[in-house]
Amino acid sequence: MTPTQCLSLVLLLISGTLISLTHAQFNEPPGQRREQTFRVLEFENSNINQRYPGTLRYYCTFRGKWSEERHPNDFPRHPSWSAPVMISHSNGYRMWTGTETATAGVESIAEEGFTTIITNEFLNAGFETLMIVHGERMFNTTDSQHLPPINVTVEHPFLSSMVKITPSPDWFVGFSDFRTISYDTETYYNRIVIQSYVWDSGTDGGLTYTALDRDLDPQIPVYRFCPREGRRQCPDISKGRIESPPLGQFLDYTGTYIPTPAEFECVLRVGEGDVYAGTPFNETQIRPPLYVPRPDDDFVDGVSPHDPEFESKTGMDNPRDGSGGSARSVTSIIMATVGLLGIIATVMATGSIQL
Repeated sequence: MTPTQCLSLVLLLISGTLISLTHAQFNEPPGQRREQTFRVLEFENSNINQRYPGTLRYYCTFRGKWSEERHPNDFPRHPSWSAPVMISHSNGYRMWTGTETATAGVESIAEEGFTTIITNEFLNAGFETLMIVHGERMFNTTDSQHLPPINVTVEHPFLSSMVKITPSPDWFVGFSDFRTISYDTETYYNRIVIQSYVWDSGTDGGLTYTALDRDLDPQIPVYRFCPREGRRQCPDISKGRIESPPLGQFLDYTGTYIPTPAEFECVLRVGEGDVYAGTPFNETQIRPPLYVPRPDDDFVDGVSPHDPEFESKTGMDNPRDGSGGSARSVTSIIMATVGLLGIIATVMATGSIQL
């Protein structure tokens, strides 16, 4: 290769490195866009084209993070999660979505934790839905569980999920309309970590965890709880955000943000063969771990990472102020770029490169 060709190749590698580390689109393209119902914490692209003809399934793990330490206001005496439900579907099906009213199936889960009606809605949707899986009820709200694997196809690339917060009038966690095919690369995600918000299904007017049943007629749209003192405008009805209930449920002790109540991590399995050549398939080879530390979200000895006095109370650097998560991504970019610039220097000095 000539020096000019080598230089062009290296610059292309730098560009690709920066893009893969810094950019991804998870919501729908302009003109088709609804308010996003989830926060993507981590993702990995794969090389599996959206037209892959074989079996594709995701192995997902639900991690509960709703606790009295993280969400101290009015925390119930006997908290639990309902059995998680996840559906794979086409763009023509909506399990639920922010800013629109809930179906009877969503209402049943949000108010009672029952999945019979949502299962009937799934069956009645015909071709628009592909698969529904159910987890187990959890009486430890900081526990985790592996969900049954769920299939996806190019016609049914979307995942939606719900888990009722118990007790509550109609509050739940989950996500809706996550497209497992990247809008950027048109390939499936190899791994994805989704952090959930707290949602009000808009079917009951209760304002405390143990409020008496008070059905709303007419219903109001599904809304996401937000802190008034947060970085984004709250409330913002047009964006599907309403202020947390009067007692401040779900807020941390600083009252400025809502700690992540739950997260989902899903890993892709391609085909029916071995994950590791010569080794019979076992789910443990692909299952996400049950517990993963999140320094920018986890409490340290009861101290919130959003506490202005975090460093003085814990004697540690705050992982949110540039010494933690986001800085590591920047560091990765810088290190990759510096390494590739070294290659450029070698090319310019020697006029050739060994490939």
